[in-house]
Amino acid sequence: MRSKGIHLSLALIASIGVISLSGCGGGSGDGDSARLAQTIDATRNTVTSVELVKNDGVVHAKGFYQFELIGVTTDKQKINLTNKASWNISDAQLGKIDKGYFSGSGIGGSFTLTAEYAGLPAATQTVDVSAESLSKIEISHATGSVDECRDTTLTAKAYFGDRVLPYAVNWKVVEGTNLAAFADKTKATLSTKNEGTVKIVAIGEDNNKKEIESNQLTLTVDNGLTKIKVTTDKPTEMKDGETATVKVEGIYGDESNPIDITGNATISASVSSLLTIDGKKITAKNGSTNGSPVTLKGACGGAEGTQELIIKERQLKSIEIKSASGNLTSNLTLTEGNELSMQVTATYIDDTTKEEYTSSSLYWEVEDTDNVIPDDRMSKITIPSPGKLSVANDLDLSTNATIYMVAEIRDAQGNVIKNPSGAELKDTINVTIVRN
Repeated sequence: MRSKGIHLSLALIASIGVISLSGCGGGSGDGDSARLAQTIDATRNTVTSVELVKNDGVVHAKGFYQFELIGVTTDKQKINLTNKASWNISDAQLGKIDKGYFSGSGIGGSFTLTAEYAGLPAATQTVDVSAESLSKIEISHATGSVDECRDTTLTAKAYFGDRVLPYAVNWKVVEGTNLAAFADKTKATLSTKNEGTVKIVAIGEDNNKKEIESNQLTLTVDNGLTKIKVTTDKPTEMKDGETATVKVEGIYGDESNPIDITGNATISASVSSLLTIDGKKITAKNGSTNGSPVTLKGACGGAEGTQELIIKERQLKSIEIKSASGNLTSNLTLTEGNELSMQVTATYIDDTTKEEYTSSSLYWEVEDTDNVIPDDRMSKITIPSPGKLSVANDLDLSTNATIYMVAEIRDAQGNVIKNPSGAELKDTINVTIVRN
């Protein structure tokens, strides 16, 4: 492979100033702004030369390769500049390059690779692009085993005759699909769920689009998980709409060294209506004033861990009673022998509202503040269900009478809860009972 790193003093960098880049082929990091950022970075880190990391100088037309650029400082330290450099290839028909990552277009040939940084003379290299057909795939694993509920990475070698080149393959579990899986079949990371034995292959296509299958690899998933711990990054008391990130850790014998297995675990809630679960993100919902308990669970490999949470509704500012039809807030009427439905609109401290508010902490009662109903007839005025007022046909009033329907938010001890300003979360509406 041919590569070179050419030195240039920082004084010279300053003297040439910021100039426009030009190049042919696919490229990344081009333009005046990129050059300015590079020059500032080079000055700060005292980079005086650049060089490409040694490689074989051969890629496949349908493959990929990550090239790297290293900067050398005045004190001979090396800095990876791969993501900061400007990259180009001389023949855009052969592929494209972005931050040193080359992907082929399927056409064979050769190109000149150029990596520029901060006005330093470019590092260049001639790269051959092979169009030879895939002949064989070999896969391997470093140890042949992995602990349950952990990820592990496999290795694939794609052969083109006697030469091995980076090449895209798809990974597949052919036995033990209930024990492990590839979340992304194009990546060699296997996620395990339970103990047992799995068999794995990698598959690629040759130039005729014929599938070439690798050797079948047997991997043992060991039963090493002893305990699971579940935590969140927020307090265990959550309000409606609040979110938290769940972390599931596995204990493999050593209590002092828990391993993050969140991606392998199944996350659930004992009361699913109180939490929305999206991967490792949870969102509180349907909370109550006094708080509704829910158990957050993480399970994998036959083990389970839990975290107790309390879900509360957002803090209330006020409540208002309205008629269920017409939204009247006062002067309701009800004839003896009939029923009248009411509902509550809640206003939160952020001034958002919720129509038809319901809660286990919302209580309704009837008050005869003006003492217009004889004591022996009060039982004929009832609340058969939340917000519904019922008057018996035989209440037998001699004249129309006004009573009051009250709604209030109470705590677990039965006391009316107050808002942040100290006002009770309570409302009253007058209802005139019309004699039959």
